[in-house]
Amino acid sequence: MTLYKLLVPLVVLLLWALTALSNAQPVEDDLPKDGRLYDQGRSMTEISPRAPKALDKMNAILGQWDVDVTTYPTDSTSHSSKGTADISLMNRGHAYMSRIHIPGYDEAGNEANIIHFLNFNPANSTWVLGEANSYSESISMYNGNFKRKKLTLSTVVREGGGTLLTWYQVDYTLNSNDMFSYSVQTSQDNGESWAPQSTHVYKRRSDSADFMRPSDGHGTPSPNRPKESKQFDFLLGEWNASHNIYFNNQWIQFPANATAVYALNGHAILEHNWYDVDPNVPDAATTIVRIYNRAMRRWESLYLDNRGHSQLFFGGAKEGDNVILHNFEASTTSPLIPRYVFHDIAQDSYAWYAENSTDRGQTFNETWKISFARK
Repeated sequence: MTLYKLLVPLVVLLLWALTALSNAQPVEDDLPKDGRLYDQGRSMTEISPRAPKALDKMNAILGQWDVDVTTYPTDSTSHSSKGTADISLMNRGHAYMSRIHIPGYDEAGNEANIIHFLNFNPANSTWVLGEANSYSESISMYNGNFKRKKLTLSTVVREGGGTLLTWYQVDYTLNSNDMFSYSVQTSQDNGESWAPQSTHVYKRRSDSADFMRPSDGHGTPSPNRPKESKQFDFLLGEWNASHNIYFNNQWIQFPANATAVYALNGHAILEHNWYDVDPNVPDAATTIVRIYNRAMRRWESLYLDNRGHSQLFFGGAKEGDNVILHNFEASTTSPLIPRYVFHDIAQDSYAWYAENSTDRGQTFNETWKISFARK
């Protein structure tokens, strides 16, 4: 057989392989792992007339965005990356939700997936920002207000349990309808001096129905998530819920719809719940994002409701067959200790109750009970 006859089938095979590769679908790690966005506010184009009027001040951030990201690993170095963001209304038009995806967030090539809840709390006349971040596997909360065209929010933490306090300041700067920036600074001298941590510059892009589209189902978990993340997988799906809440010395029962899917590119779980408890307050809704923090060895949860316009940062761990959560911050001068318990967990049902103690945890009284049945 001549060399020519040997080469012809090899060339044909090579061309076939190249054609197959060009038509191939992305590998699994490149596919979006988030599940369907069930939130009954995401498709709204206007803020609810029942929402605080102050919410209008951040209306310019709605839309689809390309994001230029700069992080500052040290005082003398920086790292640049590019991401995308989708910002919509949520909870039936009572708050904003940002979904942000940043591949190559650090020099090692690790990605960052972020969810922001942003709302105005009229009871305290303050803006509240909640962040769930797959890169840090943690949740943070900030409070603040406008200073001219800049929304400035802050929080303080005692990192590592030491004596040093670290202040974090977030600034939204609304440059125009087509561009805004989001920057994070830190201070360890009570705000006398600040060091940049990251800057995100958002540039508006043309809206597309396929932009950052999640799957139609419940999504898939990230292969890099911690094994403990499976502990809340029982939440995934669509549920009929039956609530019993103790109010004015009586138990009040009402139905609800609940959903849960993978979020943060498969690193977390996102829940949406909606119900109408009272005809005078229609369109009630809540949203919760949950992520397992390996460094703290605990679940962290961020809760937002559209009636009290408040957010809550809480969490806990699995204990036996139950998952028991509690508030991370508590008043040592108050006898009230709340906790939240998931129990009777099965494939197509589970139950949850909230209870309070006024005797330092010796006894608890139930205040809210919910049973879930898979649709």
